[in-house]
Parts: sequence; C-alpha cells; structure tokens
Amino acid sequence: MSGLASLVRFIVLGGLALAWPMVAAASTIDRCGAIADQIERAEDIPSGLLQALALAESGYKDPAQGDHRAWPWAVRAGADGFYPTSKAAALAKVRALRQAGRSNIDVGCMQINLGYHGSAFRSLEDAFEPAHNVAYGARFLKQLQRETGSWARATGRYHSAERDRGQAYRARVYRIWQDLRRRQGRGTPVLSAAAFLGGPARLAGSAATGQGDGALRVISPATGGRAGAAEAVAVLRGH
Repeated sequence: MSGLASLVRFIVLGGLALAWPMVAAASTIDRCGAIADQIERAEDIPSGLLQALALAESGYKDPAQGDHRAWPWAVRAGADGFYPTSKAAALAKVRALRQAGRSNIDVGCMQINLGYHGSAFRSLEDAFEPAHNVAYGARFLKQLQRETGSWARATGRYHSAERDRGQAYRARVYRIWQDLRRRQGRGTPVLSAAAFLGGPARLAGSAATGQGDGALRVISPATGGRAGAAEAVAVLRGH
C-alpha cells in the first residue's frame, strides 16, 4: 500500500471490548479471512473481495496447516517480505527494521503501510491486531471506491495509484477472488472479469464465467472468527 496519495484516518475508541483472544486461541482459524468475511457482509463489500485482497497482500502457506491464508503477522519492507510466526516476533522484526533505518514498512493482514497510515492506530501492537488491521483496510478500500466509483479501480488504487501497477494488481486479485469463491462453494464473483479488468466495474447481478488459475489453495473462513469480526465491524463504524 505504499505511495498512495489518499490517507484514511479513523479512531479506535478506548473501552472497546477485546474479544479477539477467543479467536487467537484457535490456531487453525484463518484469522484475517474470517474477519474480512464478516466485514464484507456487514459493510456491503462484494463477497470475497476483501478476503481476496488480504490474500494478495499477505498470503502465505501456513507450514502447520498447508493452506494459503492471509497472514496476520506479515511484514514487508520494500522488496523484502517476512512472515514471523507470532505477533511478538513481528513486532521485533519491525523494530529491527526501523533501527536499521528502514521506514517503508507494511504490516498485518492487509499490509497497512506504517509511514502513510501508522497514525490510524494507537500503537504498533494495535496495527498488528487482525480486527483493527482488517477494519482499516476495509475502510480504506471503501473510501477509494467512493472516490473512483468502481470496486475495480479501488482495488488497483489500494496497491498503487500508477495505472499499470494498479491494473496488474487488479488482475491478480481477481484470479484469487475467483479461486476463493469456487473453493468456498459460493460460485463466481459478483463482478464479471470483463468489468473488473477491462473498465469501470460496478456491482451487478450476473456472475463471471471465467475460472481462476487454481494456483492458490485457500481455506474458507471459519465461524470461530465472528468474535473478532464483531470487534472489527465496530471499529470500522467508529463505535
């Protein structure tokens, strides 16, 4: 998410009930995906789009489960990507990068750039919390959709304001989205491939007919993520 001109800010209110430990205790849960799934339902984001975007940003093959999933502790600094196995290790990695003079750092499920968006969080620890990280990514995507009038262009802008880079990213996200929907048994995306990749894309009743390339094995969000998802929706709505 580096290099974006727009900056979305939101306030995480004090006193927010932290239900996330209920989710963190279950190591087999796709934390980022479960939260993204619930936010999509609550905030009228096309089903699967936020999940696909998270996979494009921080997708990682979990060595314990063998599945690709968005990784809550992912860290990227420029071209260097890291996938620490815990939040503590992720925090240590960011601090080490900063000590080494690195400032262009993306973190978490949605790879939020700390340089452009870090002030949206109360602390570095908060930026890594999946509920807060995904909620911020969703809010940013929705703002870009309002600005561009298109979920397709918003997806490209989430990654880069440069036309070619944004277009390539849209294509990648769409392939992941198709594959995710098929593996979840939910059919094809609500936006056609032609609309999403070739021009202004808007919500439509017809589904895409194309198939994903099948290169990514993903898992369906588990229902156990709803506690964290409820917190994320509350954050997104400013409650």
